[in-house]
Order: sequence, then structure tokens, then C-alpha cells
Amino acid sequence: MQTNSFHQQAEVAREQDQHLKALKLIEEAFLEYQQRQDYEGFAQALQSRCLTYKHLFLLSSDQVFATLAQKDAEASLVLVELHNLETMRGSSYFRLGEIAMLFSDYSLAVDHYRQALTNYAGTNCEKGDYRYHLGEALYRLGKKEEGKRELEQGLKEIQDYSQEVDDFLAHVWESGAHMRLAKLLKDDEPIKAKQHLVAAQKIIAADPKLIIRKRQLVFLTKKFKNT
Repeated sequence: MQTNSFHQQAEVAREQDQHLKALKLIEEAFLEYQQRQDYEGFAQALQSRCLTYKHLFLLSSDQVFATLAQKDAEASLVLVELHNLETMRGSSYFRLGEIAMLFSDYSLAVDHYRQALTNYAGTNCEKGDYRYHLGEALYRLGKKEEGKRELEQGLKEIQDYSQEVDDFLAHVWESGAHMRLAKLLKDDEPIKAKQHLVAAQKIIAADPKLIIRKRQLVFLTKKFKNT
């Protein structure tokens, strides 16, 4: 599948924290994908908009955005099943897992993330990203040891296979894994948590394109300073 130019621009806008611009561009992408009956592209655009709505929810705490994100994730899976888009089944379940996390439904998130890994079709590096998300869901569900193992394994997979993807993606996923570990271990293992926080800070400081991660890091760092 060839991503159309509107979709590419939307991805760039989202990573620059320009979410409303990204939404407008995604609408144009939908039209182009529909005109050429590119259902894989359409499903990917739905997942892209889902992620944009997720960021808007995290910024505003407005449940409307979480609901819209949920509907796009569900619609993506419907297209995958309707048009037998086998290589996208894993990413559809991954988005559903992310949305379940927004609603604090950790049991459902675990189920979706396991489905995402079972149906995964991509690089080993991105598989590490999927795995650390599963780890977070398990940890928040109360299965802390299992969750921590999945988190650490996911981080290792990202690091070991970083050469498979663009540096920006590897940095997004690796810094994200460190930040999740820092946040989750803050009370249970404070020394290790701070080590992960420092590791995330180094990655983010070295890559100016990590605009969203930089904003998230500021918020996380404040939490550590307030303890």
C-alpha cells in the first residue's frame, strides 16, 4: 500500500503536536483512499485519526475524544475483517488496546494487546513497542511481575532491533518504554524508576523531532520532583 500525501502530511502534523491540522488532512486522505478503493490505506488512516483523537483526549481529558478514538479503532478492525487485510489485524487490535487503556479497562486492554501480538506482522522493533504496552496493561491490572517482564522484554526488543526502522520511530518507542517503566515503578522501585527517567531524558534531548515525547517528559519529570 502506498500512503497518500495527505496521510503523510497528517502523520507529520500529529507528531508536531498539531492535532487539528492532522484531523483536517486525514479527511482529505479518506477521500483519496475511497476514490481508489484502497481499503488498507483507509484502515490505516482510521488508525491514524484514532491516535490523533487519543492525543487530544490526553491533552484535554474530554471523553468525546476518547469515544471518537474508540469508534475509529473499531471501524479499522471492521475494514480489516471485511477486506481480509491480514497484515493489519495486529495494528487494529493494538489501537483497541490503547483505547481500552484510556477507559482504564486493563483486562480488556490485555486481551487486545495479546491479540495484537498474536496477529503481528511487522518489524521486531515495533513488536517491542506492542509488548511494552501489554506490560503496562498487565502491571496496572495488578500482575506487576509479569507486567514488568513484558515491559523490559519489549524495551530490549526495541533496542536490539532498532536498525530495522527509522531512527525517529526507534527513539519514540524506546523513550516511551523508559517513560512507562519510570512512571509505573516510581513508588515500587524508585531508584530503578529514576534510572529509566534519565534514560528517556537522554534519548529525547538527542532527537529534536520528539516533540510530543518532550511535552510528556516535562509532565512526568514534575511528578518525580513533587515526591
